[in-house]
Amino acid sequence: MRKITILIGDLMRGLGAVLIASPLALYWFIHGDYDRYIWIINGPAPFDSFGSGPFQLWMFIGLIVCGFFFMALSGRLKKEE
Repeated sequence: MRKITILIGDLMRGLGAVLIASPLALYWFIHGDYDRYIWIINGPAPFDSFGSGPFQLWMFIGLIVCGFFFMALSGRLKKEE
C-alpha cells in the first residue's frame, strides 16, 4: 500500500508541475505566430474563445490553481507516510 501512495503522490506532483507550467506553453501556442492566432480565434467552438483576454486569464488562473492543489495534495500524501 505504501508504494501505491508514493506512486500517486509522485504522479500528482508531476501533474501539478505540468499544470503550473502549462499557461506559458498555452500562451506561446496561442500568440506564437500571428497566422496561427487568427486561425485559432476564427476556428470552431472551443477555440474561438481563446482570443479573448478574460477567458485566457480565467483559464490560466484555473490551471495554476489546479497545479498548486495537486502539489499540496502530493505534499499531504508525503506527510502521511
